[in-house]
Amino acid sequence: MTHGAPGVATRLKRLPGQLLLALINATALLVIVACILVIVVVNRVDHAAGSIAGTVTDAALSRIDMSPAEVRSNLQSINDRVSGLSAKLDAAGSVDKPDLVREIKSLNRNLNEMKLLAKGLGTASPEVADAAFRQAGAQLTDTLLALRGCSLEKGTEGQGS
Repeated sequence: MTHGAPGVATRLKRLPGQLLLALINATALLVIVACILVIVVVNRVDHAAGSIAGTVTDAALSRIDMSPAEVRSNLQSINDRVSGLSAKLDAAGSVDKPDLVREIKSLNRNLNEMKLLAKGLGTASPEVADAAFRQAGAQLTDTLLALRGCSLEKGTEGQGS
């Protein structure tokens, strides 16, 4: 045995410390890998949620035959009319009663349109849910196949195996 090399007893004394250090390093690597996987999964879930939300929105809007801009414009118009009527009612002595009645009738028509719109959305809920579940299922299938490293061939989508 040479004087510079540690003996077997010295090596055995260092072994538990080295084993502990190796376990800490392995644990740190596993934590890093788990964090990376979490980031990837969160990104995929976020992408899937955005896709599903878009599908649900499209299904709802196709059911009510109005664009989001039209719905927003309609709501803004109703809000403006309610604010105007509130101001006129505050100063009721200076307003013509027929003008006030005409504005209230117009507001009621707009509110009835919005009520029909809400009722249309209510009746569309099964269709919207079906569209959301179809989209979620397709998204989940694509994600699982991508994680496994597989891909569907063109023309075989939707067919049984």
